[in-house]
Amino acid sequence: MPLTRRELRIGVACAAAVVTIWTFFIVLSRLGARDQMGPYDLALLRFAFAALAVAPVVLARRSGARFGTLTARRAAVLAAFGGLGFTGFAFAGFARAPAAHAAVLMPGTLPFSTALIAYLVLGERVSARRAAGLAAILAGVALMAWQALAHDGAQTWRGDLMFPLAAMCWAVFTVLARKWGVDPVDATLAVPVFALALYLPLYCLLAEPGLAQVPWRTIVATGVFQGVIALVVSMWAFSRAVAVLGPVKTTMVTALAPAAAAILAVPLLGESLTLPVVLGLAAVSAGMVIGVGSGAGRDGGDSR
Repeated sequence: MPLTRRELRIGVACAAAVVTIWTFFIVLSRLGARDQMGPYDLALLRFAFAALAVAPVVLARRSGARFGTLTARRAAVLAAFGGLGFTGFAFAGFARAPAAHAAVLMPGTLPFSTALIAYLVLGERVSARRAAGLAAILAGVALMAWQALAHDGAQTWRGDLMFPLAAMCWAVFTVLARKWGVDPVDATLAVPVFALALYLPLYCLLAEPGLAQVPWRTIVATGVFQGVIALVVSMWAFSRAVAVLGPVKTTMVTALAPAAAAILAVPLLGESLTLPVVLGLAAVSAGMVIGVGSGAGRDGGDSR
């Protein structure tokens, strides 16, 4: 069914909000993982502040074992992929690799992961034009991989491996939310609470807490951004965009984030942009433009 103009505006606005938040998420997460606190502590703040923000509404809306359109079991599955999996792999990558690498490899591989899983789970086919966009994005990712393997150290290479895994986890979350018809508000409310419940035992067993050495203002600022903005707000906006635009097109819009994050990393993190990174960013951005321009209908309905 074709989108109305109002639906299209809502979907595009939500996708644009996600791009903005993800841009700052990449830069600020790299800063935190590199200079202030480790990935375990960052993940704890992300889940704890998000859960605190949504807990009153969750308690008010909860009905038995259901959370709106979600059963507790499905909420736990979405939290495992969109919460623990995405966050764990992303922060592990941020601790080892530059923000520009994350900017290419995480949003850049997300459309591939989503298209593959959407085909396997939902039977959604990729149009010829969107396939051309994915090919351009693949070229950008390949340039980034060549840069990491040929010129960067072992730590960077290991970090770079984490970003596609994070993208795969987010793609699973995206497609399952679509398949199960999850309301964006229900996903936003339930996932942080379940993610915190799943993560706390792992944090106690595996982490070496370093928050005692971090100023409380930094803890609060990091928690508010990572938990409330980068998790709660972006998850709602992303889920809303997926409900309107479909998973493949939404994740291709997010390919705008790489260039913005890589450029911001230069003044904020003191990182440099090598030629392969610049070319990779250009290819990923071009792929986004080609793919998103492949029609205004929902994903799966465009068979050109």
